[in-house]
Amino acid sequence: MKRFFAVGFMVLFFVLSLAFEIVDDLGRLVAIDNPPDRVVIASPAITRYLEVLGVSSRIVGVTDWDPYALSNEVEKIGNLVPLNLEKILSLGPDLVMISGGFQEPEVAKLEKIGISTFVMNPNSFEDIYRNLMVVGNLFGIPDKGRITAMNFRDEVLEIAKDSYNVPQSEKPKVVYIMIVGEVSDIWTCGTGSFVNQAIAYAGGANVGAPYSGNNGWFPVSPEFVLNSQPDIILVPYYYEGGQEEAVKMITSYKPFADLPAVKNNRVYPLYDGLTAYANPDFVDLVKTLKEFFY
Repeated sequence: MKRFFAVGFMVLFFVLSLAFEIVDDLGRLVAIDNPPDRVVIASPAITRYLEVLGVSSRIVGVTDWDPYALSNEVEKIGNLVPLNLEKILSLGPDLVMISGGFQEPEVAKLEKIGISTFVMNPNSFEDIYRNLMVVGNLFGIPDKGRITAMNFRDEVLEIAKDSYNVPQSEKPKVVYIMIVGEVSDIWTCGTGSFVNQAIAYAGGANVGAPYSGNNGWFPVSPEFVLNSQPDIILVPYYYEGGQEEAVKMITSYKPFADLPAVKNNRVYPLYDGLTAYANPDFVDLVKTLKEFFY
């Protein structure tokens, strides 16, 4: 009988030790009874964290816009907003992971129907580092999360340290041009954007750095680009084979013909997947930019 109670106590202690509370990016205290086995990822911004940490096999559903679904057998749940609550319920998730911002109102809807929800809203290098550890804790692999986060940080800072030694006067002036329809409709990145951080860590001088906007993004005119006289123009492309078309939109725009970047053939296509989300691929973004700049 004593042995029975002793074993029972040990089992109870082990079960209780798995339960914990963790703060998400909305500042909510989320209770986790056990590391989740079935997870719905309701934002493509989050998926890469699970892949890097080796727990993507626990993903049972993603949105229609998640690249993960292109190469993996996984259910699609529809749009990011409004979420298809019926579809999510049918997948029986232990946890739904969601972004903040425009998705924030979905949290209350999910919790109202009894679905545990965790919010991640990374927007910077520091957020990526922290969230790697958070996801590691969330999935019961804290050591792997910590080591992966430290390796990520060290790899980025090693590149940044090398870039720091380049005199400011020798750093190329860079502008990121995201075109919405016509070349006259441009968005770029400034302070508060992880892309601005990546440009700085790679040794570039972002002409948009003195400015900011929503998550560091703001609209500019072609005159802004002309006045900045960039040495390098970065332009996103959205599908394999779209590099030439993306560059041509800039080089064929007559007002830009005399820009240093255009005249010196330094208009570079940058895969949108590297700049769409602040995730562990930030390392690859910094490496790619470093190659462009030097």
